[in-house]
Amino acid sequence: MIQRDVRLACVFAALAVAAAACGKSNPDATDASAAAGDASAGDTGGGDAATPAYCAADPWQGLEACGWPGPANTGPDLSQCPGGALAVMGSSATPTAIFEIAQDGTAIECRKIYGGLHVTASNVTIRNSSIEYTSGKTGTAANATAPIFVDDGASATIDHVELDGRDGAHACIWHQGAAMTAHHVNCHGVDDGVFAWADTGFSPASGDHVTIDHSYFHDFTTATSNGHEDGFQTEGAGEGLIQHNTFALTTEADSAIAIWNSLKSSTGIVIDDNLMTGGGFTVYAEDYSPNEASPADPGAPVGGFTVTNVELTNNKFSTRASACVGQYGVWFYRAAWPPYEGGPSDGWHRSGNTVIETGETVDGGNPHAGTVLCN
Repeated sequence: MIQRDVRLACVFAALAVAAAACGKSNPDATDASAAAGDASAGDTGGGDAATPAYCAADPWQGLEACGWPGPANTGPDLSQCPGGALAVMGSSATPTAIFEIAQDGTAIECRKIYGGLHVTASNVTIRNSSIEYTSGKTGTAANATAPIFVDDGASATIDHVELDGRDGAHACIWHQGAAMTAHHVNCHGVDDGVFAWADTGFSPASGDHVTIDHSYFHDFTTATSNGHEDGFQTEGAGEGLIQHNTFALTTEADSAIAIWNSLKSSTGIVIDDNLMTGGGFTVYAEDYSPNEASPADPGAPVGGFTVTNVELTNNKFSTRASACVGQYGVWFYRAAWPPYEGGPSDGWHRSGNTVIETGETVDGGNPHAGTVLCN
């Protein structure tokens, strides 16, 4: 496990009782509104009479109107909170505090939290809340810090939550637990959006079972960790679903999606129906195990961990950040790096992926900027 600072532990038994009192006035309202939002998000092509015409070519003019996650349909839904307000927990003067959630089944709702949540329990729910946290550190000293840290063996559902790392946290969500689900999350002020970390010394399944949907990733920072911004990153994870999210990154970023395998094999990850822009390359699904140092050597990535069964389907890429989508292209590719050429161990599995502004299909490789192939 990455070493972390000694964390301040707070007992959450009383908070769990208080959170129940802060629950939604209509117990079915959140589920109903989420279902309605999911149903309305399916058509992003601008063909529906209720969808603005600009959506087909420029959804950034109004992400929510075009059916994509944005600032207005992610983060806390205040209509589900008493008085339409969040109850404050912690102090804005000390957003470096860490509060431990150690009781299974704890539900935190309608809270404005200053400080990070360290989840060590199972079946924890954090809903309709806003969390501001900073480690107070920069560079690699901030490694493995996050507004929400899901620790070994723990599990959490994070629903309609805004996560602000205040340019002082590594990730919005650090997941090395048994399972983590994020719905309608607004993530910013961090170096990586969601990091699925494989603490294989605890469990070979650490960091697996991750779902991220209907969430908005934007305005990242290079000030923490290695400064390589990624929307989702793993060095080994399995059984993942990344579906219908908006990754609004710049060409200063590393990627929207980075799937690697230095700690264990990555497998069974589906990336479907996302809106993505930015990065050096927007997507990495690279087998570089066991030899990361010299991937250009013939056979260097053969014999270690693998990257397999990564499905990339129906994603919309945008030239908002660069004419090549990422600074160099959509897919990381190196023809001179046999045998996988910078890709997965079992080859690319891509279908239905297009560039919004040009209509170009990119299932077979990188897009063109005018007549020039991006690479």
